[in-house]
Amino acid sequence: MAYNHAWQAVFRPGASDDYFAADRPVRFQASAEGFTPVNAWWLSELCRLIYRKDASEGVDRLGHASRNDFLARVGLFERQFFSGPTTQGALVETVKAGNGAFAALVFRGTTGRLSNWLSNLDMVACKWPAGGNVHRGFRNILMEVWDTIAAALEVIDKPLYYTGHSLGGALATLAASLRPPCAVYTFGAPRIGDAEFARTLASVPIFNVFNPKDIVTELPPVSRRTRFTHAGTIVRNAEVNPHHHPFAQAPSFLANHAPLNYTAQLPVAFDN
Repeated sequence: MAYNHAWQAVFRPGASDDYFAADRPVRFQASAEGFTPVNAWWLSELCRLIYRKDASEGVDRLGHASRNDFLARVGLFERQFFSGPTTQGALVETVKAGNGAFAALVFRGTTGRLSNWLSNLDMVACKWPAGGNVHRGFRNILMEVWDTIAAALEVIDKPLYYTGHSLGGALATLAASLRPPCAVYTFGAPRIGDAEFARTLASVPIFNVFNPKDIVTELPPVSRRTRFTHAGTIVRNAEVNPHHHPFAQAPSFLANHAPLNYTAQLPVAFDN
């Protein structure tokens, strides 16, 4: 998959039709310990796909492939879709059980809704039940759907992972504090809480994948009142410098935040 400076890659990730397009993707490594490029690739593609709207959100056009159409091609299916006033996500799992089976809770990042952007800007620090302080807007967004999600997770009997891009990564990390998964993989996620909150997640493997120059990973800005940080480990992708047409294409600080460009810049995750 090639790096893409197009504005669509930044603002309309759900309009793609090349999800899981690798010729021979290596199977997800559900028993792996630590960060693995293979698992990062699978989860980054789920983070791209969750932006795609289908019949679950009223988009039911002739020839419009659903999320499950793409998932079926790689042995996955969407067990349940979650939708609140300002956030959406899904519980995805392998069709087959046994060796290599896994499930993933995937959160969508910020979409064009004004309410989402307003929540992102609600940067007041507030107390978190497990300890420390977190971004109030992110907390409120997760709480819209958490009871429904928690009930759905009770029936999962496969290794469970959380993932999300941008705002979705922040929600995945907050969710891990409420119900720890095997691991959390975030892509281009902002800062979520203070150092005390980060310490409450010390026993949960959290891997924050950052593209160079992705401005969102530096937000909210650190101030005297909100000394937010990233929980877990930071994994930095290698820098790519493709030819760029100013104005006609997105600048690097935006293009590097695009979900597609997280998949494109991951380390090699295939055996070919």
